[in-house]
Amino acid sequence: MSRFDVVIAGGGPGGLAAAEAAARGGCRTLVIEQNSEIGSPVRTSGGSFIRDLKEFGIPAHLYHPIKRCRFVSPNQEAAFDYPRPVACVIDVRGVYQHLAERAIDAGAELWLATVVDSALLDQGQVRGVRTRSKGDVGASLVIDAAGYRSPLLRQTGIHAGFERFGVGAEFDLYAPHCNQDEVVLIVGNQVAPCGYAWYFPWGRGRVRAGVGIIHGDSREQPEAYLHRLVENAAHFGVNLDGAQPVEYHHGLIPSDGLLNHFVAGGILGVGDAAGQSSALLGEGIRWCMQAGRMAGEVAAEAVRAQDFSGAFLRRYERRWKAAHGTNLRIGSIVNRRIARYDDAKWDRRTELLKLLTPDQFAEALRTNFVSGWVFQVVRKHPKLLAEGFRHILAGQEK
Repeated sequence: MSRFDVVIAGGGPGGLAAAEAAARGGCRTLVIEQNSEIGSPVRTSGGSFIRDLKEFGIPAHLYHPIKRCRFVSPNQEAAFDYPRPVACVIDVRGVYQHLAERAIDAGAELWLATVVDSALLDQGQVRGVRTRSKGDVGASLVIDAAGYRSPLLRQTGIHAGFERFGVGAEFDLYAPHCNQDEVVLIVGNQVAPCGYAWYFPWGRGRVRAGVGIIHGDSREQPEAYLHRLVENAAHFGVNLDGAQPVEYHHGLIPSDGLLNHFVAGGILGVGDAAGQSSALLGEGIRWCMQAGRMAGEVAAEAVRAQDFSGAFLRRYERRWKAAHGTNLRIGSIVNRRIARYDDAKWDRRTELLKLLTPDQFAEALRTNFVSGWVFQVVRKHPKLLAEGFRHILAGQEK
């Protein structure tokens, strides 16, 4: 049996960030990825924020800055300009492979085209994984970074699986006449019931046009709405003249919110497997990287202490919840409420969004509600307290 200090199921952003951190902490580390290429197939639109990517050391050539964001409802529109860009759209495959290179440089080993079937258990403690093609792999610690299916966390009884998902479909188009400086977010039941649609440019004439719908709140499928979005682009002020699809993407992201617990003896959950993405917009890459780094650091601490108990590993839970728990909880509250909006309510809320400054709007999209800006806004605009932000403040008080 092969043996490692840390074995990570899943070579996405969370798993790769965990691998880098664990390897730099002195652990013999293995990443097992079921696909034959890191970053492929693409299952995300790649929206993110420049400050977070810089903090994680992602090179500037791997993301495309955005100078304007328009939020469009059936009969209203709020526009926000950013002379110094805040948001961006990443080169998804490029970022994932950059993270893989960093993990390799740190000393991690990667196995591609290898499926993890199950966890190896010994008296309730996880001791490694069973793979479909390479047999059993022993480990002091296992990290489940395998996405929303979270197979190892489910097998060990940490949680029973997610029930509410954001389901997205998008075309990645070569669109030579599309404005590369502007992101457009669109809401309304004729465009994306219980969800939203988007146009995300990411450089070199490429733009991702997509639709996401919350399953659990709606039974609609995004594909039919996606074709309509591309056909009606001019209605939303987006120029897709001469555009043709280069790729088609489809993906799911959990929308139930953060798990109460995501560790047990010998195992930690990272990223979508633990519900660590933002349910507000279905945005997860930067959250997964942050969670992976934190989990990898705790894994290295556990290896040095030779303590792989759930009690020791819960320091990872505590650190994550202290840093991000409140924001993610509020984001989940807001998502559940806005998924029920009809078109008239979306128009009223979009009118209220015009009261926000560009920076305040960007912080809301970042799921950053605890920096104090919410209270500043409602003090300046009391109507927002009654109309739009009461549920946010209630979430902060819990």
